[in-house]
Amino acid sequence: MRAFVRLVALVSSLVVYVSYFIIRSYIKSPSIERSFRFRRAWVRLAMKILNLKVEEITGSIPDYPALYVINHRNLIDPVIIAQMVDVFFIAKAEVESYPFLGKGAALTGVIYVKREIQDSRTAARITLNETLQKGLSVGVYPEGTTGTEELTIKFHRGSFDEAAKLGIPVIPIAAEFKNKSDLWIQPSLFKQFLIQFGKKRTRVKVEIHPPLMSNDGQFLMEESQKLINGSLKSMHKNWSDVWN
Repeated sequence: MRAFVRLVALVSSLVVYVSYFIIRSYIKSPSIERSFRFRRAWVRLAMKILNLKVEEITGSIPDYPALYVINHRNLIDPVIIAQMVDVFFIAKAEVESYPFLGKGAALTGVIYVKREIQDSRTAARITLNETLQKGLSVGVYPEGTTGTEELTIKFHRGSFDEAAKLGIPVIPIAAEFKNKSDLWIQPSLFKQFLIQFGKKRTRVKVEIHPPLMSNDGQFLMEESQKLINGSLKSMHKNWSDVWN
């Protein structure tokens, strides 16, 4: 019942926010800053509705553009990152089909990619490159899907090559949840939501690593994965119940 009430509240808030933003966009063309401000406002509300608590953030967000690479546990992950930093996210195209969520995400900084279609992947890399060259930050989940293993699964190299080519710093971020129910293990989005947010509180920790710089995309990818895995191991040992 708790999860169902939260779901209704979350969807209702999203409908109101997205509808308002669409109407405003007809009156005044949305700017990047206005889009991010809109997203931050909804994210803060969403975290209250879900009682999603970031218990600890280790490290800090720099004040310059970067490529942020984050491990992926479930669909709510971008909400955690979006309350810390304004980034354009690279996301799977299927998210675009989610009612209102897909539209709201597209309006506030998401680059969709159909990973099984080469043209879509190429277009996403071009957009990523252009976004970084404009002095804007991008956030990617290099695993390409949610991981339910103890550590990260295979990283995709494309975004790391773009950062290496442009001389853009790469900032690895590790995020882990307290409870095993937070892992995306259900094929149904609805069932996963009910399981994850049926408990009173969802707890998460985040570690932001110092920026990496290199003209070698392979190095950036391997070092990022090593740092994120190291953070996850530490969180599992000292705090998270996921693998205990």
